[in-house]
Amino acid sequence: MEKADFIGDSIAYIHRYTMKSLQKQAEEHGVTIPQVRVIAEVFSHKTVSVKQLSQNLKMTQSTVSDIVERLVSKGFLIKTPNEKDKRLVDISLSPRLAEDIDESISQLKNQSLIGVLNRLNPKEQEIVEQGMQLLVSAVKERMIEEGMDKSEFLDILYFSEDKSDK
Repeated sequence: MEKADFIGDSIAYIHRYTMKSLQKQAEEHGVTIPQVRVIAEVFSHKTVSVKQLSQNLKMTQSTVSDIVERLVSKGFLIKTPNEKDKRLVDISLSPRLAEDIDESISQLKNQSLIGVLNRLNPKEQEIVEQGMQLLVSAVKERMIEEGMDKSEFLDILYFSEDKSDK
């Protein structure tokens, strides 16, 4: 059980560091972590409703509506009437944000870990990567055994199918 405790605590520690680093970077760009989560969710779906956002992010609709309003006023998101049902509103990235978002999200997401990995020599980096690949592979196998849909968890882990299956 000691190994499981150590690995679990290590993952939690790395996650806390990554989230604190992301929070610091987000604040430097004038947004909060919940706002970053909303932007990332809109980015991944291109167009989404407030209801879908609240379900996907596990936030109340009123919270998501407030966040969306703030992001619209900052010029990050736009709201347009839904073509099929005019009572609904579609949320999408503003053209200004859409142009820069690919590079920005990748930089924000990876910047803190790149700084950490740069403290390791290339051989140590390779050992870490191999260990993470083994751990993620074992988690995927266990999820399949338990009947879980692993695709639900990939965004959280910042992995895509292709990267983690190599």
